Amino acid sequence: MLVCFGFSGVYIVAERIAAEAGGHPFGHWLGIIGTLFMLSTEIFYSLRKRVRWLRWAGPMRLWLSLHIFTGIVGPFMVLMHSAFQFRGLAGLSMGLAVLVVASGFLGRYFYTAIPHSLAGAEATADDLDAEAKRTQQHIAQLATQRSAAVRALIEADAERQRKKRGDLSLVLLRSWDEWQYRQRLHAQVRQLEKSEKQKLSEVERMLTRRRNLERQVRALEAARRLLSLWHVAHVPMGLALFGSAFIHVGATLYYGAGLWPFTR
Repeated sequence: MLVCFGFSGVYIVAERIAAEAGGHPFGHWLGIIGTLFMLSTEIFYSLRKRVRWLRWAGPMRLWLSLHIFTGIVGPFMVLMHSAFQFRGLAGLSMGLAVLVVASGFLGRYFYTAIPHSLAGAEATADDLDAEAKRTQQHIAQLATQRSAAVRALIEADAERQRKKRGDLSLVLLRSWDEWQYRQRLHAQVRQLEKSEKQKLSEVERMLTRRRNLERQVRALEAARRLLSLWHVAHVPMGLALFGSAFIHVGATLYYGAGLWPFTR
């Protein structure tokens, strides 16, 4: 976003001092660099994800961050190149770019619903179950060292009612559900701390960790299904975008160079 704001400032200055005519080199370079960024968005992350011998190139999280960066900055540069107008084939390309970027934000949210290791590999249901068992053992040890009121809180948290949600709401509303849970648990812990005269931050942290693991187990397959459906829409939109962009670039070079006889 900082880069986009920086380009906006440069664009405003250039628009103020440039002559009132199209075809300015600054505008062309915005389009060229923005298109190269968009191409790199589609190519490099996919290569790193699918080509095994590129594992030396760094973790998937780094490449995903680069993918997101070029996927935002590139279309923004192309938007400035179009002078914020949506007309003709160039306008169609710009409209497709907006759809692809919006779809990318949605896909990123689906992706974050799938837990990953530090190396970027997707966690499996077995990994989550093992972590949940370790967390439960830690909670059980904590309970033996606490008062009856704290143990009652821990037991009530384990037996709380889980909301029944479909795939889409389970993934899209997870942040809202997590916020509600944290607020409710925090209020209960603060009330207990006043009566127990002791800090219960470790209990709160482990209960939150257990709840997050439960949510991840429930949402894992739902997020994978949604991500698969998302690819069905996102990839064709990307192909349509670059198809129209290449036609636009080819037509600009062809007609701009005077190669078409009727332009002479």
